[in-house]
Amino acid sequence: MTEVDAAGSSLLASVGATVRQLRVARKISVTDLAKQADVSRRMLTAIEGGTANASLVTLDKVARALGVDFSALVRPPSDSAVELVGGGEAATVWRGLAEESAGRVFTTTRSRGRAEMWDWSLGPGDRYGAEPDPAGSEELLAVSAGTLVLSVDGRTHSVPAGSVAKIATDRPYSYVNDSDEVVRFVRIVVINAP
Repeated sequence: MTEVDAAGSSLLASVGATVRQLRVARKISVTDLAKQADVSRRMLTAIEGGTANASLVTLDKVARALGVDFSALVRPPSDSAVELVGGGEAATVWRGLAEESAGRVFTTTRSRGRAEMWDWSLGPGDRYGAEPDPAGSEELLAVSAGTLVLSVDGRTHSVPAGSVAKIATDRPYSYVNDSDEVVRFVRIVVINAP
């Protein structure tokens, strides 16, 4: 981030608390984690204190040293079969000099496999039903137009344009367009590796 506003300060405090919680849970000292992450002890202390405006590269080094993905520092992973994240709920982790420049994290997966990125559309009244993927597989869906209806575990979830959903795909699931408009979304499929 180039400057820290109120939301940025809140994010810094949240990231710092998460780093400290993960470090303490793993019984690693500040000095040892700083060495493993190749950052200064002073920087790590400032990150944990929520006062460091650390670069994305620095936070990524700390995340890797803790054995987690970067996004786990800014948005803890969810264990639910479906996680819905509205556009306003994404964590802004980078801002540039131009007002429109921003990097936001919506969610993270727990799967450990290759990812596929799909551009998908459903016409009015259409439906796509899928068979279960291997255990632990997930999809990330970013809706750009219309409202996508997800059916997972017999429950339906509406995902409007500008929102993101993460779903467990190791069970039957379907995409539904029950409107009279085309629904468009990007689909990232992560098939869990055994």
